[in-house]
Amino acid sequence: MSSFPLSRRPSMGALSGVLYVLFFVAGLVIAGIVAPSGPLATPYSSDEVLRDYLLADPSALHRSLRLRALFQTLSALGLLAFVPWLTDYVGRHGTSAQAGVVRAAGTVAGALLMLSAGASWTLSMVGSSADLVVSRTVMDLAFITGAAPAVGALGLALWQVSSTARASRTLPVWIAWSGLVLAAVSVLSLLSLVAEPATLLIPVGRFGGFAWITAVSVVLWRRGGAR
Repeated sequence: MSSFPLSRRPSMGALSGVLYVLFFVAGLVIAGIVAPSGPLATPYSSDEVLRDYLLADPSALHRSLRLRALFQTLSALGLLAFVPWLTDYVGRHGTSAQAGVVRAAGTVAGALLMLSAGASWTLSMVGSSADLVVSRTVMDLAFITGAAPAVGALGLALWQVSSTARASRTLPVWIAWSGLVLAAVSVLSLLSLVAEPATLLIPVGRFGGFAWITAVSVVLWRRGGAR
């Protein structure tokens, strides 16, 4: 086994997983409150719906997108801060290869969320003044980076952590098994890249993953981070 040393004393750093969840959810709620009323545009919306979304209330849309970008960036930073704790756990109770996968997959997921936040901020700048094709392209970029690829990458990390937990019995059994299920759903959400119905798996993997990461974050914090 390989070790990735972190302090074993109780550390608030282990709660960064909770911050990842709180900032993301706060962003959804706050951005939703200030968003313009009317139809919500998605990458699958028609040009007419997208145009109505952009022109309904440009100033409200601007504020909503900027707030979403802010909180999503903070959420991504929380995830990136939590990845070393997951890596350390797997390094202590699993293999160096598994720990490497956790570190790489978790970092990719955090980076994709930050890229999605940047695209949302860009959309707030171009707003209703941009050509419809430009707006749709930026919106698609924000969606594709923050949805299935980010969820799928994090699912790969969840699989390694849960597999390690199941084999070593160092986390509650319900965390290990639920993590394996959520990891499978998260990775399968990548099918949404070729089949629209599979987009239903994205919120299952994301919000189920929120609950799982919150639980693991609290457990690692109570155990001093790595035990």
